[in-house]
Parts: sequence; C-alpha cells; structure tokens
Amino acid sequence: MKASEAAALAELIFQATEGKPFNDETRKRFPARAAAMELTTLTPLWGSLAQDPIHASTWYLAVDANTGKGAQSYLLRMALASSPASGLFPNSILIGRMRPGGTREVVVNAIPFSSYDSAAIRTYATEVDRAFLPRPQAALPAIAVGNRHPEVSLPAAFDAFGRILKASGVNMASTVQLSATREMTVPEAIEARDGENPTAAGHTRVSIPHLFEAGLWSAIRTGWREGYNAEADHFIITGDTPEAIRRSVEFTKQCIHLAAGFTKFTTDTSRLFELQADIRHPHAWSDAELESRFDQLFTGDDRAWVLDEFAKPFETPSASYRFDTPTIKRLAVKFGESLRLNEELYDFIRREKTMSGLGRAFDFEPSIDEAETLTTPEELIFYMHWLKARGRPAQLVPPNLGFKKRQAYPHALDTSEANGVGLRDYVWHKMWPELLPRVQSEFAGKPLDEFAHRVRALAGVAKHFNATLSIHSGSGKQAEVLNLIGEATGGRLNYKISGELQLQMFDVLREQPETSPWRQLYERMVTRCNEFAAANAFGDESQLAQKYLDMGKGSFLGDAARGRVDGNLFLVFWIGNINGSRDLAAPDGDTRFFKEKLDEMPADLIAETRRRNSDYIVWLAKELRG
Repeated sequence: MKASEAAALAELIFQATEGKPFNDETRKRFPARAAAMELTTLTPLWGSLAQDPIHASTWYLAVDANTGKGAQSYLLRMALASSPASGLFPNSILIGRMRPGGTREVVVNAIPFSSYDSAAIRTYATEVDRAFLPRPQAALPAIAVGNRHPEVSLPAAFDAFGRILKASGVNMASTVQLSATREMTVPEAIEARDGENPTAAGHTRVSIPHLFEAGLWSAIRTGWREGYNAEADHFIITGDTPEAIRRSVEFTKQCIHLAAGFTKFTTDTSRLFELQADIRHPHAWSDAELESRFDQLFTGDDRAWVLDEFAKPFETPSASYRFDTPTIKRLAVKFGESLRLNEELYDFIRREKTMSGLGRAFDFEPSIDEAETLTTPEELIFYMHWLKARGRPAQLVPPNLGFKKRQAYPHALDTSEANGVGLRDYVWHKMWPELLPRVQSEFAGKPLDEFAHRVRALAGVAKHFNATLSIHSGSGKQAEVLNLIGEATGGRLNYKISGELQLQMFDVLREQPETSPWRQLYERMVTRCNEFAAANAFGDESQLAQKYLDMGKGSFLGDAARGRVDGNLFLVFWIGNINGSRDLAAPDGDTRFFKEKLDEMPADLIAETRRRNSDYIVWLAKELRG
C-alpha cells in the first residue's frame, strides 16, 4: 500500500474525531468522506474503525491492500507521534512517520490481519473492541448458519443479518457454526489428513480455532457489533465399547477446550441411547427385560429419585402430561446413560468457559435429533427436566422432527414428479413406524398438518422449560414448512442450516462455461465423489451414486428454490465432503486439496456466491417469521 494513502486515511480520521464524541453514527459518515480520496492501493473497512481504549489518540482500521494477486488484509494502527507505543501488536510493520496535513505528525503501522492471523484477531477482539466477541443466544430467535467456507460465507451471513435487523428489528445472528467433531476437528487432525477418507472428521479442512477466529475476523471487517452467537455444533460421542466411548469423551474434551470462545455448545450423546427400551424398536425389550436393565443401570437411590421426580404431572402451554411407572422406566433406560454423560460434559464446558477469558456464559444444547426415533413431547420433557433438576439446564433443545439433511419434507403421501418424494418412500427405512399411520388416520393423509401439530406440541414443552426449540438439518426445506415452523413456535426458534450455502457456491461453479477452469474443478470434485462411492466410502449410501447417474442427474444439484428434489441427491449430501480430498486429476499436476483451490476463487464468483447466500438467509428469516 502507498504510505501516502495510509497517512491520508489517518488524517481524515483525526480531523473527523478531534474533540467530538465517537460512535456508530460517526463511523457511518466515513465512506462518503473518503469517496473523494480516490484510493488505489487500499480499501478501508470502516465498520472496523475503533479507538484505542487507553490512548485516545490511537485508532485501528482494517483495510484490504490491493495487489496484483488479490487483496491482502491488514489492520492499520494510526497514532499521533506523541502517543505512547503499544505492545498489543509487537510484529507490526512500519508504514511511515508522516505529516499528512502539514501539521500533526502521525505514525502508521500495519499488522497482517487475514483470517489466519490468530493472535492479531484475538488481541483486537479482546483488547481493542470486545463488542465483536460472540454472546449467548438465550431466548432470542436465530438462524444458525454453518460455514464450510467461512471466508466466503461469513461476510454474506453478516450482510444478511444486517438486512434482517433493518427490516424487522430482530437480531437473528448465529453466524459461526459447524459440527465440532465431524465437519471440524483439532488442527493436528487437519494436518494429518491425506484426503483418502472423505467421511473422516475435518473434511471441511476448517479447524475449531480457525472457525472461531474467522468469525471474529468477519465481524470486525463488517463492523457487526450487534451481537451474534458462535456455535460449536455436535460434539459427537462415538464408540461401541466402554473403552471406545471413554476415548471419544476424552477427545471431545480436547475439542471443547479449543472451543472455549464459542458461546453455544451442542453435545451429541445419542450413541448412548438404548433404543430397545423404546416400544417403536422392531425388537423392543419386554417389560421383564426392561425391568432388569433399569436395575442394572441405576442404584437404589437413583431408581427412587427417577420414579419420584417424574411421577408428578407436567403442565405445558399446550397440554398436560403424566408418566406412569413403566413409561418412566423405559425413558430412564433409553436416555439415562446419555443424560449422565451430558452432565459431565456440561460441567467441563462450564470450567473451560470460566478459564477462557472470553466470557463465562454459554448456551447448552443437548442433541436428541440424532436419535433414530422421532422425538415425542414425553421424551422432550424427560430429557429437559432431568437436566434442569440436576442443575444443568438446557437453553436450547433439538428434537428429531423427521428432517433429512438438505432435503425437502414430503407434503404428499406418494412420490411423483410433481410432489417429489412422498411420505411412504420417505419413511420406509426409518424407525418411524408411527408416522405414516398417524398421518393417514388422524390428519387425512396430509403430512404437513401432522408435522405442524407435532412441532407445536414440542415447542410448548420447550417453552415450559424456558428453552428454545432448535431445528436441525434445516437446509433445503420448502417455504410452506418454514411457515409452519414459524407459526408453531411463535417465532421462538433456532433454525440451523449448513450445507446449503456451500451448495450455492457449487451451483455458481457449475453454471460457468464448460471451458472454465472453475467449472472443470467442480466436475473433478464430482468425479472424485463418485469414485469414492464406487469404493463404498459412504457406506450404504454409496450405491445411490450410480442410481442418480443412471437417472441422468449427472452433476446437477437441483433447483435450490424447490429443495433440490430434482437434482442428484447423492451429490447434494456428499459432494461437500470432497473439500478435504486432493485434486489428483488436475491437468496441471497441482494435487492440493480442493478446499485450498476453492479458497482462490476469483472475486466475481465469490461475490455471486455471497449474494445468493445472503438472499437465502434473508428468505429463510422472512418465511420463518411469516
């Protein structure tokens, strides 16, 4: 960057703020004032402008330095020469010591400030302007936006939430969200990946610390001080043996330690659910078997506590619930081990947050949505009350609503070209035996009427516990489903999306001319995905790859406005996992990971992706709010 341009910016700031109060309105006037400067080597990001909290004659401003190889991000420190030196950014680069106005002498330094400059980002957010740190969501409604390409989608998310706030007066910002032990992982695991297992943790090639810092970086650059939630989603406990589960818990605690700056923690202990305690299981335990398991799992004191604690009626805004003894025992056996592990994880999160220096408060979201059964109001009551009664209340709770990732929810019983997948086909391989008969007998064969009734009951339970219903796998759902959810929850909801923003980026790549290197890169990702499927890398779903090829779907991901029901649904679900694999068929021999190449997309493709991402989030908010 030209030193003269940096000095001119400093002079503009000192002139506009000297002897005057500094606030958001002051910031908003700078773009117009700077327009006449005709800057060529740097682009100021005025929303980031902040005054040093100790030295009033020192200012910080994020800028992009325009180079032939694209913009490089810096944080400018502009200070009067008389201002004391600062130790906040010890490795700053001296741009110049100048007198741009002919009078005052200023010193301008530049600090590298890309999304990977971890120390600089955290220092700015904790020592200069803490308004950029995330905050718990609590009872606020939110759209939780998954960011598999954070440098692309996070700016779009903040833009969308600004539009939503301006239009509705409601801050729905929950902009930093990925599964902490599936999509993300620890940095060491990212480095160790060779790309040959597309389902291994970290397929996004985004580490837990990096997503948090990319969120801070984007908030700073866009000037988002209104508050947002940063979610470490789905800390998944895995394992088929006690020893495997123990190892998984220890690894999860490592991940929680790295995620201490996040403000929402979703735990997934569903692998510990004992599904045979549920009468919907095809081989459900008999009453005698259930009784024996209840005695094995709980001590005499615990058995007495459970039976007494859940014997009282529960009055929610929409219904009254009472559990008989057999039901209490079945729920205790199904969820007991999962709940006790959630207590342990809650306590660990609380300790890590306390020691982090990034704020102690957090939202706790124990996941039930990964259960193989649809969540009933009784199950939700049991889960929420257990945790509350034992001092670990959940602020959010995600039931299994019967959603499938990145797919529309059926609105008809039978599959057809016009309707897409019908409910009969949708449920055939799921442990949801009650759903189809219930829709037929109680709701005149209308799946969405039954769905709305069920969401309303679950939302009533959440409200009873002063909690928010959290909707997972929200990408790809049609407007009528969103409207029903918004109405059933009364607008108190947390709506999660993840893959759709990435799919929109792939749409942009696929729409390029066939000769475009970006269209060709996408097609190589598709080929790689199909090759993995041929090797059974995606388990039982691997066979779907050939099915959709035989249907002529090719690399088409479907019409986003229709929930992508007309596209290659195998790719809709799995193409994103190829991010963490290498481009072995690159014609130029460049076999880097696909993620590294996608990070180098040209500005026009990034801008179009961001436009679609922002519009989609705004559309979601509009439909959910009705």
